[in-house]
Amino acid sequence: MSRTACQAFLFGDAEKEMFCRFLRKQAAFAGVQVLAYCVMNNHFHVLLRVPVVEALPDEALLSRYRAYYGDERVPLSTYSVEELRSILAEGGREAEAARERILARMGDLPAFMRELKQRFSIWFNHRHGTHGTIWAARYRSVIVEDEPESLMRVAAYIDLNPVRAEIVSDPQDYRWCGYAASMAGVHAARTGLVRVFGNSRSYAEAMASYRLILFGKGYETKGAVEKDRGRISAQRLEEVIRNKGKVPLQDLLRVRVRYFGDGLALGSRAFMAQILRDHRESFGSKRRQAGTALPETDDDFILHSFRNLQRHVYR
Repeated sequence: MSRTACQAFLFGDAEKEMFCRFLRKQAAFAGVQVLAYCVMNNHFHVLLRVPVVEALPDEALLSRYRAYYGDERVPLSTYSVEELRSILAEGGREAEAARERILARMGDLPAFMRELKQRFSIWFNHRHGTHGTIWAARYRSVIVEDEPESLMRVAAYIDLNPVRAEIVSDPQDYRWCGYAASMAGVHAARTGLVRVFGNSRSYAEAMASYRLILFGKGYETKGAVEKDRGRISAQRLEEVIRNKGKVPLQDLLRVRVRYFGDGLALGSRAFMAQILRDHRESFGSKRRQAGTALPETDDDFILHSFRNLQRHVYR
């Protein structure tokens, strides 16, 4: 967990969205698994599993490096993507030194948190025309037993932050937490939830079990007088228990309301194909898929969106 300097409320919607993007990008580069997260107005929480990264094939190393920096200008203190490619191809001592240097940034919690906060700070200062650090201090951390029972409870604590702060009454309505992202169909968030259970369950099974814990913990009061007063209502808890943790269709569609504003077109697969045929000239010649199914809609009628917003939930 890390807080802003003076606990200032620095993060609006755009900042939270960008932080989530940096978090995913940093995790993919470093080989760190994001199990749960929540970005609030003045702090963030992340639940991470940090596997040791001892070695990677050069192709994988270069692929992660390229994905991490993308089209951004690489800092002068490190290699450009093309420089790294050339060095690795030539081999020898310089290539070995480059591998060690980059691998040192992977599979390491301090390196992960340092780079994540630094990269976000640079973006924040550039956006707002400010200078200096935006963070109060070094992050705080605790070691969590790598068992589903422990991980579920810590993840629930994280996802319940906006409920405890009385920002929302249901965590699915706060899009900057892992639970809401999972409900919205974000693949990385769903993968994180499955990993909480050690990849031993399907996503649907993991979500059902997690919802029972999440809403049960959310219904309980923490007893704090001055903070964390928000709670899950008894009615909402009863609904979740009655459904055995399964997510009703109306909840899925409500969480995915963005599809109804930004999806361009909604309907059956055949309808999407007709839209593409009728307006072929408006879309790139490389486009082959007419629409994307919204996850876990009714089995008798699968709703499709013309735009695949799961790829660009955070923009």
